[in-house]
Amino acid sequence: MTLKKGFLKPDSLSVPKYKYPIGIILGLVLAFYLYSLQYMTREAIRWFSISDDDLWLLSDSEVSFYNLIFAFISIIVGQSFCFIYWFHRPLKVHKLKAGRLQSIIHEQRFFNWYVLAWFSKTATMYGILFAMAGTGGYYVVSMYPYNNYVFILIVIVMFFQVWNSILLTFKRRAYKWIMLSFTVVSLLSFGLSKINIVDYKILNEKVVSKQLEKKYHLRLPTSNVYQTQSRRLYYVPNISLVKTKNENKPILLVDDNENTIASLTNEILKIKNKLPLELQLGMPVNLKIDREIPMSFVRQINKSMALNDIEMISYIVIPKEAEYDPRYYVYREKTHVITFNQLHEDFKLELYLEQVKEYSNQINIKVTKTGCQIDDLHISYEELSIILEKKIGNDNNYAIKFMMKDELNFETYFKAISGLHEAVFILRNQESLKKFGIDYKSLVANYMRDEQKAIDRKYPLRYLEIWEEK
Repeated sequence: MTLKKGFLKPDSLSVPKYKYPIGIILGLVLAFYLYSLQYMTREAIRWFSISDDDLWLLSDSEVSFYNLIFAFISIIVGQSFCFIYWFHRPLKVHKLKAGRLQSIIHEQRFFNWYVLAWFSKTATMYGILFAMAGTGGYYVVSMYPYNNYVFILIVIVMFFQVWNSILLTFKRRAYKWIMLSFTVVSLLSFGLSKINIVDYKILNEKVVSKQLEKKYHLRLPTSNVYQTQSRRLYYVPNISLVKTKNENKPILLVDDNENTIASLTNEILKIKNKLPLELQLGMPVNLKIDREIPMSFVRQINKSMALNDIEMISYIVIPKEAEYDPRYYVYREKTHVITFNQLHEDFKLELYLEQVKEYSNQINIKVTKTGCQIDDLHISYEELSIILEKKIGNDNNYAIKFMMKDELNFETYFKAISGLHEAVFILRNQESLKKFGIDYKSLVANYMRDEQKAIDRKYPLRYLEIWEEK
C-alpha cells in the first residue's frame, strides 16, 4: 500500500453538532455539583469548628476568594468531562488516529479521578490539621491571606493539565482553543463564584453575636510577658469584668452569665465543690477585664475571691506582637499573667511592710494616670521596665511598693504591674542564658523545674500594693 501525503498529520476533528450543547450542559451541571460540594464542605468544617463563642470566621473577601477557587476547579473539571463526552465515539467512525483519541479520553478520565482523590485527601488532611491544632485551630492553619498563591498555582496546573494531551495531538492548532477556553472558563468561574449555596453570614452572626466583645466592651490589655496555657487540665472558672455599651457601667460575668458581687462567693463555691479536694486548694481563676474598668470594682472582685481562698489569679492578655487573631487568645485563655491575690492575706499587710525594711534595695513607685514616680524621678510606663531592670539588676535584694489609688482604671494598674513583670523576665532570661545556655521560656517549656526555681529565687517577683481608698 502506498503511503499518502500528510499521513502523519491528524485529520480534522469531527464532532456531531448535537453533542456540543449536550456536552456543555453536562459539564456545567457537573461543575455546579462540584462547586456545591466544595462550598458545603467548607461550611461543614466551619460548623464543626464552633467552640464556646467562636468559630472559623470568614470575612467577605475571604469567602469571595475561596468561592472563586472552588468555581475555577469546578469549571475546569466540567470542561474535562465535556471533552470526554465529545471525544467518546466508536473508533471506526472517527478519523483521528485511534491511539491519540484514546490518549485524550484516558487522560481526561484520569484527570477527573485524580481531582476527586486530591479533593478528598485535602479536605481530610485539613480537617485533621484543625483537630491537631486544638480549639481555635483555624487561626493556626489558616491559608488566607498569606498563602493564596498555593490555590492559584493549583488552578493553573489543573487548567493546563486538561489540555496536555490535546496540545500534543493538535500542536499549534490547539493554542487558539486554549485561549478561548481560558476566557470562557474565567467568565464562568467568576459568575459561579457569586452564587452562595447557603448564607454563610447567618452562621457568623449566630455565633459571633454571643461574643463578649460584641455584646459589651471587652478590650483586654496587651503584654510582652505572659504564660501560655496549652490545655485545660480541669475546669477553670472564667470571670469577666466588662462595660455596657449604652450605660457604660461595670458588669460582672461568671462564665458569660451576669452576676452580682454579692453572689460571686456562692458561684465560686459551687465551682470549687465540683473539684477534688486537692484541686480546690490551688484552683486558678481567669479574669478577663476591660481596660477601662475602675480598680475599685476590680478590688471588690479580688476581695470576694480572697474570701474563697483564691490565692493566685490570672489576667487574660493579648501578646503585643500577637501571631494570630486576637480572638485566638480572648476565647481560649491562651495567654495570661499570673499574680498573687494580695487581698487573700490583707491582714498581713503590716507584717509585710515591716519585712520590706529588711531589703537593701527598696523601690517606691507612685502610680498615676499619666505615668510613674520612682523616688523623685517621673517616668512613662514605657520606661518603667527599663528603669526597674537596671535597679533590680544592680541589687536583686529588692522589694517594691506600689502606691495606688482606687480611682485608677485597670489599664493603668496593669501597665505598672506589667512593667515589673517585664523587667524581672528580662533578668531571668539573661541569667538562664548565662547559666544553662537556653532562654527562660525554654527552661519552663522543657519542665526543667530545678533550674527554673534557681532562677526564680535569684530574681523573684517581690512587691506590695498599697492602696489609697476613696
